[in-house]
Amino acid sequence: MKYHVVKTPRSVYKTVPDCEPCRPLQRSPIEGFYLAGDYTKQKYLASMEGAVLSGKFCAQAIVKDYEMLVAREKRRVAEAGVR
Repeated sequence: MKYHVVKTPRSVYKTVPDCEPCRPLQRSPIEGFYLAGDYTKQKYLASMEGAVLSGKFCAQAIVKDYEMLVAREKRRVAEAGVR
């Protein structure tokens, strides 16, 4: 039998103190721009689980913002009808 072991020591996330504030939220400061990936704020650092959880958080932020925009538009239409 032949085999070969490949080691990639730098392929995993290294936790360093005070780096957590550098990780972005899924909702960016730019309106309508969202982020998903293992590098964003979520509890599973640099893993497939973290990427999936980040995607879920991203989708939740989009839905929340959409609902807020719909409510804002309804208020605007109602106010325009009152005038």
